[in-house]
Amino acid sequence: MFKKIIHTAVTASLTVMLSACASTGTETADGHINPDFIKIELPRVVTPAEQLNMVKLSQVLGNTKLNHTQVSVVMWHRAELYNRMGLDFLSVLSLLGCVNEDNQNSDCYRDYGGALYSHGKFLEAYDALDGALELSPKDNAAHFSRGLALYYGKREKMAEEDFYKVYLSDRQDPYFQLWLFYAEYASDPEKAGKNLLSRYRMINVKDLSFGTRVLEVYLNIRSEKDLWDHIFDGTKNYIERNERLCEAYFYMGKMHLMNGETTRALDYFKLARTTNVSYFLEHSNALLEIHMLDTENEYDDIGFDEKMVNSETGTPR
Repeated sequence: MFKKIIHTAVTASLTVMLSACASTGTETADGHINPDFIKIELPRVVTPAEQLNMVKLSQVLGNTKLNHTQVSVVMWHRAELYNRMGLDFLSVLSLLGCVNEDNQNSDCYRDYGGALYSHGKFLEAYDALDGALELSPKDNAAHFSRGLALYYGKREKMAEEDFYKVYLSDRQDPYFQLWLFYAEYASDPEKAGKNLLSRYRMINVKDLSFGTRVLEVYLNIRSEKDLWDHIFDGTKNYIERNERLCEAYFYMGKMHLMNGETTRALDYFKLARTTNVSYFLEHSNALLEIHMLDTENEYDDIGFDEKMVNSETGTPR
């Protein structure tokens, strides 16, 4: 059965199979998403525990006996919590403080670089992520973040190198496969499609994750309708359902964008933001995608102004 499915996918198309959704009723007459494909869940809310933890971290930072290294670690944890609470700018400021307290803290550089690229500050992001990798060359998370920064900064060939290193660290991860595919697609769509199919075949199909199901939509093995019909399979609560929606909305948005269906893609990116899963890269990247598609400057106030990181907030020492 498995070989039959793969053979069907190969013969259907070897160049991504993105056109499959065009004939499955995924869109309305004006190019927007079919309402049947829109799943709504209560957006994630900031919990009392997270708010209490923020108070505790602030109290710890008030301890004058902490050395610079200890302050840096606390500020890094605070930045992570700010990120979970959806307070992007405060997270960036905390990471900046984290780097300034200890310029040997690779975690701070890595997350600072990730925050910068997600707000369109690509040159600054490259510097921060290069710093992270100088301090911790084997940090796959830093390689992945630098790959993302390079990809969105239109340096896809360089992004391929980072994404490939991360892919080699876990060939079973479908999301690593997708991001490597995105980078490869920029220079050679047909080859990228073949590579995606080849890598997909290496996944243990007896234990399919949700990410693998997403891959199968890209490969035309599974329909987009089927993905949405079973979107909540295996989830236990509204938080997990929101996380699932955030991923699905974003990756379906990317698929339709690559197929030239901008209106539908923009719908999906906006829906990804409604989940409030601010600690997922798909959530922050959806905002970046919206910004890059915003040719009419309709969303000028969504966090991409020049004051994001400048002389007013300082720069890393």
